[in-house]
Amino acid sequence: MPLLADEFFLLAHHDVTGRPRLHSRAIGLGLASAVLAELFTAEAIAIHAGQAWVRDPAAPADALGRAALRLMLDEPEHTAVRTWLTVLAERAERHVARRLAAAGVVRPEQVRRWTRTRVVYVPVDMNTAAWPWARLSLRLRRLQHLDESDLFLAGLAAETGLDTYLLDGAEPGVDQHLAGLLATLRTPLRDLLRQTGAAVGNAVLSGRA
Repeated sequence: MPLLADEFFLLAHHDVTGRPRLHSRAIGLGLASAVLAELFTAEAIAIHAGQAWVRDPAAPADALGRAALRLMLDEPEHTAVRTWLTVLAERAERHVARRLAAAGVVRPEQVRRWTRTRVVYVPVDMNTAAWPWARLSLRLRRLQHLDESDLFLAGLAAETGLDTYLLDGAEPGVDQHLAGLLATLRTPLRDLLRQTGAAVGNAVLSGRA
């Protein structure tokens, strides 16, 4: 099963060129949120009232999740979700891109613009890269039920500003359908989404996104 952070990465980048659809800060915060959601779902961490802490350091997690757990264990005095979103956002995009590259989903390419060179992770297969968008967009437009993973991903798209892309041209009522579904999400995950939206909003106000 694809990991949340992998799917958000694909959602936040063009399915052909690999170019970002959001500012890197918003992408980083979205990916950090997805990593925390992965850990919560695995029962590795607990989330309550804007705080997050390690619940089971031995819970199943991939290398990125284990690295996040080690950071949280090393600094137990920091429990604010916003703190961990900020910390994890600094490295999340790079690490998730590498995870996808190792899985053969994207490949790194150097792109030069003026005097600067940067790495863009280009999808190996357009259909694979477009699947998170196609799946969520179709189910939401059909007013269908979403499982918890897809519902969190759709909520994350809304909190980071990707919903306008996801629901472009949708019939009236789809926004309300999504809002109704999000109300059924487990409280800790709703809390995580709210904290993510606030962090993205602050980044925008401060000119960082």
